[in-house]
Amino acid sequence: MTTVWSASASLSLNDVVAPTATRRKDGLFFRVTQAGTTGSSEPNWVSTIGETVYDNNVRYVSFSSTFSDVQSLNPSAIIELFTLKLNSTLHGASTVYYFHAGSNLNANNKIRWQGVDYLRFPIEASGFAFQKGQLPRPKIVISNATGLISSILLTVNQTTAGNDLTGATVTRIRTMAKFIDAVNFADGQNPTADPTAEFAREIYSIDRKSTENREVVEFELAAPSDLAGIRIPLRQCSKVLFPGIGTFSQ
Repeated sequence: MTTVWSASASLSLNDVVAPTATRRKDGLFFRVTQAGTTGSSEPNWVSTIGETVYDNNVRYVSFSSTFSDVQSLNPSAIIELFTLKLNSTLHGASTVYYFHAGSNLNANNKIRWQGVDYLRFPIEASGFAFQKGQLPRPKIVISNATGLISSILLTVNQTTAGNDLTGATVTRIRTMAKFIDAVNFADGQNPTADPTAEFAREIYSIDRKSTENREVVEFELAAPSDLAGIRIPLRQCSKVLFPGIGTFSQ
């Protein structure tokens, strides 16, 4: 079982530690290779599998439980979840929507992950793979059969005319079925439940709405550093320096 890092904690050999929520990245965990007591401040966690981390007199080695499970002969199913977070300045609210496509585990209802309910909603997401060194520009197609998305767009556009959710944050979350909360199972039990076991989260901004009709609404996403006018430390992104900015794949 994984425990979250804390100061001055006594750790034994082979204990597994996860960084605190504010320091968590890349979906990695850290197995104790030298027992001892943790320091007064959280160590600098590495982002590569197999590296050593020093924490007072404790030593860890980094690993990924999700990677190990994917590589097994009988891997657990991958659960794909999404959040959509509005920007109060652009959209008049900071509401967060939690949803999943409903294609995992024959899940026709909500999935609970880390104590939060993700509602089933017909969506199709694609284009998350990195190709030829270019940042991905995923597309997400959401059913509009109930009119919910159009209703959200209408409300948002009353705050910023023609915004169409541009600037909203979409986060893709992936974990394994074996790690999801016990409440998802009929008997309410899951001995392998682990709320810290997930792949590195993928965070994008909605760059534009490309399609809207009575059946679906399609959005094109971009990484936060792949948007015009965004400053990477001491440098501003522009089409002159980064010709790919503002282009869209077909």
